[in-house]
Amino acid sequence: MLNEVVKFTKLRSATEPSFWAKFEELKLDKYKLEDKIKISLWGSYSLTPTTDGRASLLVLDCTSFNENAETTTHDTAVPCTGFLVNTNTYEAFRWTNPETFINSLGQHILDAIKNGTALQEPWQLTFFIILSYADLKRHRFHYWTAYPTPFNLPETYHYQEPRSATLEFTQDKIDELQKSFLKLPGKSKCFFCVFKTGHNLEVVSLAKGVEWIKSNVESHKDSKLDNDYVYFAFYDPSTELEPGWPLRNLLCLLFWHCPFFSFQQEIKVLSVRGQNLHDAIVFSLKAKTYDDSESIQRAICENRLVGWETNVNGKLGPNIVDLSSSMDVIKLCGKAVDLNLKLMKWRLVPELNLDAISGPRYLLLGAGTLGCAVARVLIGWGITNLTIVDSSHVSHSNPVRQSLYTHEDAVKRRYKAEAAKDALLRIRPDLNVESVILQIPMPGHVVGESMLETTRNAISQLENLVSQHDVCFLLLDSREARWLPTVLGATFNKIVINAALGFDSYTVQRHGSRGSSHPDSPDLTVQNPTGQDLGCYFCNDITQPGNSQLDRTLDQQCTVSRPGLSQIAAGLAVELMVAITQHPQGIEAKAMMNFGNDQSNSNKDTVCEPGLLGGVPHTIRGSLWNHEMRLTITHRFPSCTACSAPLINEYKCRGIDFVLDACNQPNYLERLSGLEELLMRPGLDELCYALEMSSDEDEENVKTN
Repeated sequence: MLNEVVKFTKLRSATEPSFWAKFEELKLDKYKLEDKIKISLWGSYSLTPTTDGRASLLVLDCTSFNENAETTTHDTAVPCTGFLVNTNTYEAFRWTNPETFINSLGQHILDAIKNGTALQEPWQLTFFIILSYADLKRHRFHYWTAYPTPFNLPETYHYQEPRSATLEFTQDKIDELQKSFLKLPGKSKCFFCVFKTGHNLEVVSLAKGVEWIKSNVESHKDSKLDNDYVYFAFYDPSTELEPGWPLRNLLCLLFWHCPFFSFQQEIKVLSVRGQNLHDAIVFSLKAKTYDDSESIQRAICENRLVGWETNVNGKLGPNIVDLSSSMDVIKLCGKAVDLNLKLMKWRLVPELNLDAISGPRYLLLGAGTLGCAVARVLIGWGITNLTIVDSSHVSHSNPVRQSLYTHEDAVKRRYKAEAAKDALLRIRPDLNVESVILQIPMPGHVVGESMLETTRNAISQLENLVSQHDVCFLLLDSREARWLPTVLGATFNKIVINAALGFDSYTVQRHGSRGSSHPDSPDLTVQNPTGQDLGCYFCNDITQPGNSQLDRTLDQQCTVSRPGLSQIAAGLAVELMVAITQHPQGIEAKAMMNFGNDQSNSNKDTVCEPGLLGGVPHTIRGSLWNHEMRLTITHRFPSCTACSAPLINEYKCRGIDFVLDACNQPNYLERLSGLEELLMRPGLDELCYALEMSSDEDEENVKTN
């Protein structure tokens, strides 16, 4: 081996699953669609030798992305620094020119050598780069690692046969050397110097060793250096007889900063392998002598680098990590939903606040045709907390229109709320969804003595549900079933979204806000009122809600609507809610209004300040007959039988007893709200007729189950 050209053992890397899991998280939450951005990394070589005798691997884990090495797991080993550059498409990864890539990013190590940074920060000489493509949908990661080093390394030979450190130093000196090595900071373990004077050994920094060479050799070129005086040491991942790849960069640094010493004298190198210095190897190297060392220096730091790692097949090329089978399938589901929403955010609506949509707790009252459709749209928006309330069973006619149920659910007569919960969990297993079997008390449905306790419990349970949720969807099968949730929504000032169906028409509405500071009467001259002046589902009524199921034929008791209508209304209901969450004023947003396709009314169209996702209407009325959609407004009615101040105050004072009176006493709500007194005023016959017609029209739009 004497006088043979030195060959260097290539390095190998190992990425732990946590590394790619952390990168996936950062890609989604921080880097988003940023392409080919340089991400700083930390890696390390273990101080513990491998059991199979193979070279130590450059290890990367979830802490590799930390800002400081001291906060990573790598600080306890031999830290290395590098960059990761990720491409957004596989084509960009595939067609990246490896030579151009390594020459471009490898400039970092050339600069560190030339400007002396590598002397003060020797870990810069262990620099590595990773080119990657992350297929986040399949959780497959393509990556290729390189360890840049100058291509034009001067010919270097073995001046003496490599020998064990035990033949170079006594047992005591090796023990002393090992203690000094282990005391070094992690970042200094990769490259350092050992001074040998007589029988003493001293471990010093790489910078101090080079400084000594410059002072004692470079400035006195006619003198001869004692070959036993200084050893340049490095942590060597190699287990072969040849030195490891990091020695290339150490030699380049010496050739640049100490050319006379490097080209004229023997270079003694201590290859540290593991934390036991008894396993260290001493290399005595001699570079080829050149007459023009300056030209050699320039050639060394030309922008031409090598160092690409071979893949698992031993060929130059990338590796692939497939984590699809090792990652938790439930977490994968959540990440996939999150990815779809964030792609929409990154590409189209950068300011979209997804937390404002996914964070609230949603209450679905009614799990029929509309309830199933609304639930499906909600989970598409990534909501995580949902409660479904219904008291009905799945019937044989339900599954064809109600998308969360199957024929088997109907055969088993399952409760809709429970069957809907199970169906949603099959779609998204990490969803926090609850089911509640609850019959909602209704005005006009008399509560007898035998039902009193059950009804009291139902009222109390519904009150808790509304108070504990942020958004309430009213998707029930009768008008009167929506009354108590409307009262509670107004009392707790919740976002309430109402949706109802007719045969070929639909109504979607947001209820107005009902804070304590709102005035008694709204300003009816305002064309685009704010949330506090908007009405609820009952603000057009001139009578209190009653028993709409009494004396009704079968077609009046069941859903008789065009099958596609529920999907339209459900989608609009959820999108209306989402628009509220993205508006600066939220529930108080001014209502947008227009008059449909009637050109004669086009001059009446009004425009109000849109939110991030556009305008926020009050009521959306649509028809499939003429494919028309109108945005209308109902002002808050001070004598409303559901949301007026007298009713809210009475509920706050009397609670359950107030609800029982509303169920059992005819005209109780009309008297309490002041509607009865109002209707006794002269000259209101025409107004009452108009309001009654409007109320009848709405009543035809409420059968959803």
